[in-house]
Amino acid sequence: VLLIAAAVLMMQIYISNHQDEFNSLTERADLRLLFLCLILGVTSWTSLCRLLRGETLKLRQLEYVQAAQAFGVGHFTTLMRHILPNVMHIVLIVVVLDFSGLVLAEAVLSYINIGVDPNTNSWGNMINSARLELARDPVVWWSLAAAFVFMFVLVLAANLFADVVRDAFDPRLRERT
Repeated sequence: VLLIAAAVLMMQIYISNHQDEFNSLTERADLRLLFLCLILGVTSWTSLCRLLRGETLKLRQLEYVQAAQAFGVGHFTTLMRHILPNVMHIVLIVVVLDFSGLVLAEAVLSYINIGVDPNTNSWGNMINSARLELARDPVVWWSLAAAFVFMFVLVLAANLFADVVRDAFDPRLRERT
């Protein structure tokens, strides 16, 4: 998260030093959002690659893959027919877990005002504005609760959807007919 925060801060410094290159606040907000998405994407792919490499090395040693290679099937065909279907469930699981972490990272970065533009709707900006409502005399708690509940529902829905899709993709879970 510190690498992400440092990269976003560098982008904000660039934007503030080169304001003449941006015609409107919307262009600056769009650039901040795009850069945040790029940084989050660049920093989150390594765990997926490490898992896929390990699983591919394991699958490469299985008998049906070695038999395909012995029969002269090309590497691309072996990869598409035997390896890829057996790693798709891993891709889906890691993507959904990363999605949950990225939602939380965006919320934290926006909450401390180094994420997306404060005028852009985001989980962190909603929580930050709701925090100010907690200081009122009749405490307004429902805006903070709504932000947390909807963020929880988003992550839960993504996980439930991924479980259903994973069951459909995982060849080991398919019924043998």
